[in-house]
Amino acid sequence: MPVLGLVLCLLSGCTSMRAICPAEGGRPWVEVRSPHFSVRTNLDGDTAQEAARELELLRQGLLQAWAGTFDPPGTVEVIVLRNHTALEEFTNVRIEGFSATTQDGPVLVLAGNAYALSEAPADVGTQAHELTHYLSEFALVRQPRWLSEGLAAYLESIDLRPEKHEVILGGLHTGFLGHVQRNGWRSLSELWEWDGKGLLGTAESRNYYASSWLWVHFFISRHPERFDDFQTRLMSGEEPRAAWEESFRGVKDLVGELHAYVHGGRHVVYPTITAPLVPVTSPLHMRALEPAEVHAIRAQLYLMTPGAASPEERFHHAEQEMAQALKEDPGNVAATLLRIRSTADPSRRLGLAQQLVERHPDSGQAWDAMAQALDAAGNTSEEQEAARLRAVELLPDSVSAQNGLAGFYARTSQPEKGLAAARRAVALAPGNPAVLDTWSTILFQLGRCPEALSTQQLAADTLHESTPERLRRTVHDALARYEAVCGPASPSPTAAPGVPMAPAPSGL
Repeated sequence: MPVLGLVLCLLSGCTSMRAICPAEGGRPWVEVRSPHFSVRTNLDGDTAQEAARELELLRQGLLQAWAGTFDPPGTVEVIVLRNHTALEEFTNVRIEGFSATTQDGPVLVLAGNAYALSEAPADVGTQAHELTHYLSEFALVRQPRWLSEGLAAYLESIDLRPEKHEVILGGLHTGFLGHVQRNGWRSLSELWEWDGKGLLGTAESRNYYASSWLWVHFFISRHPERFDDFQTRLMSGEEPRAAWEESFRGVKDLVGELHAYVHGGRHVVYPTITAPLVPVTSPLHMRALEPAEVHAIRAQLYLMTPGAASPEERFHHAEQEMAQALKEDPGNVAATLLRIRSTADPSRRLGLAQQLVERHPDSGQAWDAMAQALDAAGNTSEEQEAARLRAVELLPDSVSAQNGLAGFYARTSQPEKGLAAARRAVALAPGNPAVLDTWSTILFQLGRCPEALSTQQLAADTLHESTPERLRRTVHDALARYEAVCGPASPSPTAAPGVPMAPAPSGL
């Protein structure tokens, strides 16, 4: 029986609805590791392990959207809270979950559905949506927002059928279909402009999401070969608008076709895609989390969850959690990392990082924090290089460690040494603008001007509204500098390393 997003809540006076540590009356927390996920949760152990297995199955099913032509590296961190009430403590709004990108990589935060002594059908829509965003970056690094959100919404309706060893993709999103039937939809021209818009109101935002789902579902159903060609061009690194024009050249009256697709009634056929699904047999590893680790998770949630809380309010709550974590365990890695990253004073950061390395000499995260603290303090000596090399040795799949090492060699004008780390960072995070910026710097220093320019253009294309302003300026300034030296960017830039040069997706 599926349990992902499903929680059995016992009517017990000692069971807290808040996601707190057992020492404060909360439920026990565990961490379950599978090949592609690290699940930290206050679900019971058996349910947590089943959730990890289902995430692996969900990942496998979603990859069939690209015919299983690639298998992205790295591990996704997942925090699963037992119910919506637990998540609302951090967001102040009712949401099913969200995704975020942290210094340590992608994070999915999910809430279960709790009902007193009862069960509810598992809903993997949110999990599928957020995981699709992560996976699609490996296949389609250069994707306009309407395509990114449209594909994620398209795959929300994924139907896993492990008993039949199959997965069905492309079922109707009845909520979005009803929305566009009642309220109309955005034109494709309007959707192309979505990337440049700021935050939208709830109603307008829903219309953009529903419209994106509609166009993607329509293209997959009515123009599959052209849509496959469009995605294949994006896989090869072509500029999205130019790729679109080429793939759909000569097509007439898309507007009329779409109107009939929405309002054609019972005569309209909405096809689905059936693909194979292999049973998940990978081993799992589970351990109990210490109280300090739970407080560190709570601090992390306060800092990164969406909602209207001010930065000051978020930091106040996070500071309390960090303090309690370090009181429970002065050497706790997760809590100390948060403390280091929230400390502005370079000398203080360096002192904390040195203490962390002394306590945990086998922690890659500790060495990575040490290297960053040395860099912030202006130290570009062999000491920083040694710390970064040690971090990469201990954390070969860490985007932060690999990109940090490549960046160090770029800043010290040793691009040959940084080449391997830069390639690995892009393979791990092909849609990360900071990673692409480092890779382009290495290429530029090596004299590979056209590649540096096309990669920097790709970095600019991956910027979005939540990108920090400092990084945004860095990317655009470097792009202008490369254009001045190398000439204008090619209309069809070379794909970055790690972007699969795959054949057209099956059905998508």
